[in-house]
Amino acid sequence: MKKKVLFIMNSLGIGGAEKSLLTILSMMDYNKYDVDLFLLGHNGEWMEFLPKEVNLLEKSENFEVFSKNVKMSPFNFLKRLDFKRAYHSLIYLIKCVYYKLIGKLYSGWEHVQYMYNVIDKEYDVSIAFMERGVFYLNVDKVKAKNKIGFIHNDYSVYPYDYKNDKRYFASYNKIATVSEHCKDVLCGIFPEYKEKFLVIKNMVSKKMINQMAEEKLDIERKDNEIMITTVGRLVKQKGIDQAIEVCKMLVDNGYHIRWYVVGAGPEEEKLKKKIIENSLQERFILLGAQKNPYKWMKNCDVYIQPSRFEGFGITVAEAKALAKPMVVSGIPEFREQIIDEWNGYLAENNEMMYNKIIEIIENRNEIRDTFIQNLRKDENIENREQLNKLYEIINN
Repeated sequence: MKKKVLFIMNSLGIGGAEKSLLTILSMMDYNKYDVDLFLLGHNGEWMEFLPKEVNLLEKSENFEVFSKNVKMSPFNFLKRLDFKRAYHSLIYLIKCVYYKLIGKLYSGWEHVQYMYNVIDKEYDVSIAFMERGVFYLNVDKVKAKNKIGFIHNDYSVYPYDYKNDKRYFASYNKIATVSEHCKDVLCGIFPEYKEKFLVIKNMVSKKMINQMAEEKLDIERKDNEIMITTVGRLVKQKGIDQAIEVCKMLVDNGYHIRWYVVGAGPEEEKLKKKIIENSLQERFILLGAQKNPYKWMKNCDVYIQPSRFEGFGITVAEAKALAKPMVVSGIPEFREQIIDEWNGYLAENNEMMYNKIIEIIENRNEIRDTFIQNLRKDENIENREQLNKLYEIINN
């Protein structure tokens, strides 16, 4: 008899966790598992890639009213004579303002939970594939014998709600995170749950990445121009501001480069200002969110990931799948993916990143060929190993 499995996720927007979830769903054995997916929002650039075998549950109408315009949601619920949700959405707003003023994180789940109904169906396994609200929803609104959660970031630096998490972690059979470093951090913060934590790394589909990378890149490249690419949301975590500083160093020292950044986010205006201040409008280009970042990755001469912290760093795994010479920041998560000077370069600061990029540019054929050859030696059995780990905790 097939196991009934539910995955829960915010949406299928562009992001590492979303891509990893789609890779899992594309690889699962549907002869053994009936899979449902509950999305908080039925939106995102990756919706069209959802496998046909997955049953997408109806979205929550009440959460739709709430999330569409949070500020107006108390009035919108009042119009529907839904006094309970009008009250909770109003108190949520008031608390959001208060906690922002005192500089503290506020998840608001004690009020947001009323925007959802309990999911009627019963499952053998329910999997919260994202932190915070998705984690809490899995406990409070889902009936399942076995509950599994995923944490995709370094808990020591990402804004989590420790008090709430400690309480909700108790309801989980297993909690997977995406690197050994992230697991060590969790074990240090929550020693009482040490036996629940395990590592299941984010998965990437080489086949899909390479197929999508074949799409034509519609830009005009000038002779001898070096193309650099970075993919990531425009948030402080991703270090795009540091990339601008490195770009400035390269341009000032006479290197004819054009650096493209694929991604959108709240730091966009701040980054645009910094680009103008450094006179890099023609050299450092923000492309915004792209459904297909792989054509930009494939066509670059050097791939750069300057993140301050990560959970796993799925874009580095994707660049590896495309066998791209790369320079990445020397954070612990990337050290689990890149062997310095063997299949890429690790850089501890801007100056080191600048020097490593120059090494690739100046010794283009020699270093590129070495990195590409070593990247292609990876037979990519990693996905199957990680999927088997997931099967193991699903079946227990």
